Amino acid sequence: MRVLLLCLLTSVGAFGAETVEILRDNFGTPHIFAHTSAGAAYAAGYAQAEDRKDALLRNLRGAGTEPALLAPPVQKIAEAFCAGINRYLSEHTSDAAPVTPAMVAAFSRRAFMTVHGSNDVLIGPARSSTGNVIAILDPLSGWNDDGRPYEMHLHVSDEQLELSGVAPPGVPFPLIGHSAAVAVGWGGSTERAGPGTLEEAWAMITAHSLAEVQTALRMGQIPGTALVGTSRGEIYDSSGTVPDQGILLQRRSVPQSEAMTRQLLVSQNTWPFGRAVDVAFSTAVYKAETWQARLVKVAPELPFARMLTGWSRRSDAVSREALAFYLFKTALGQPESAAFEPPDSLSDNRIRAALRKAQDQVETVLPYGADYGTVFRVSREGALQSSPVGGGIVPEAGMITPRAIRFERRGIVVMGTGGQAATQIVELSSAPHAVSILVPGESDRPGSGHFDDQARELFSKGTAKLTYFADRKELEKHLSAKKELIF
Repeated sequence: MRVLLLCLLTSVGAFGAETVEILRDNFGTPHIFAHTSAGAAYAAGYAQAEDRKDALLRNLRGAGTEPALLAPPVQKIAEAFCAGINRYLSEHTSDAAPVTPAMVAAFSRRAFMTVHGSNDVLIGPARSSTGNVIAILDPLSGWNDDGRPYEMHLHVSDEQLELSGVAPPGVPFPLIGHSAAVAVGWGGSTERAGPGTLEEAWAMITAHSLAEVQTALRMGQIPGTALVGTSRGEIYDSSGTVPDQGILLQRRSVPQSEAMTRQLLVSQNTWPFGRAVDVAFSTAVYKAETWQARLVKVAPELPFARMLTGWSRRSDAVSREALAFYLFKTALGQPESAAFEPPDSLSDNRIRAALRKAQDQVETVLPYGADYGTVFRVSREGALQSSPVGGGIVPEAGMITPRAIRFERRGIVVMGTGGQAATQIVELSSAPHAVSILVPGESDRPGSGHFDDQARELFSKGTAKLTYFADRKELEKHLSAKKELIF
């Protein structure tokens, strides 16, 4: 321990004295205020260790080591990040093995593999009500994974740099997120990235223009596709896809979700920020109207069928009709229950039988007044309770929404285990406006108030929190903790 402390003090002293602040908002999100990017990375390391120590160490130590042949600015960031982690370990644990920049370099090559796809959307200025780019950055991840996104906001005064976004624990700055100039989303990849991953990622997130982004992309270190929006009104897909009617979508693993999102986006000419937030959390069910049309023909006299044909076609948590539709679809049996549209081979008699079976379940099996959120819940390992949730991907019932949630059946309850994990919606303007959510919460410590608070208080309601981007005055009205570090 004495050797670790000596190394730590030596490394910190080498950087020079800098006071760094970690301000945590009501949901425990760290907003780091520093003079230098290295100082911000130091605090980011400390904060990640405080919130996700076990996952952080598994990520870094499990990745092995590689020669940290990084450009000097990124090398300093990696060194400072490790110094912040090691300081926390020395203060709060008996773990004497320090993490090193070589571990950070090695893990960074796997960092994009923790993103299990993305539902990113870029709305160009011609389709935005304010004439600014609106970016929906929506990476998917397991909610109990070590690589689940960690949210952080970095404010670097000497470099006039503001960064907001997420990265898996073990990376010192956001990989997916935005500055005042650019918004960067990545689709994830199963391929290991190159040795210069950290440099390319840093160049991307700190770029001031699309030209700088494209220069960074030419490094060719990060596999997968990036979507980029700028404050100058540009939207760009690194795969070469041309905007369709002023909109870009990240290609999705579930084509029906992509089709549903496109359908929503063409439903009106211009999009205000608030409506873009609605799209990010949309629970509209793909092709549900085709089933309603069939039910009108088959059983217009049945009250249960009339309830379904009058349904909004949204699987909101409080919707009794959405639950009734789910029960009706599953009562059909496979393969018809998984169909997005009624097959021609499906007989009227089978539809009537499924309606009767679903109605019987509502009346005799489920609690009185049960709704979609009674059955479809969100939680995480170690949580004391679950919360109702709307939307998601339910293959057995052929129910797909733009809002991606992966479920596992647990008796009568269908529990969400991953999917939409770190949604950010930002309008890039002279004063960027942004909201975000991190599911289930910032911390991995069950005793923390931020273990699953965002799942309970935000995700279950299909909403997000303010990020207070570049607005310290407003942030300070909503603090849960404040800490100063000397770097």
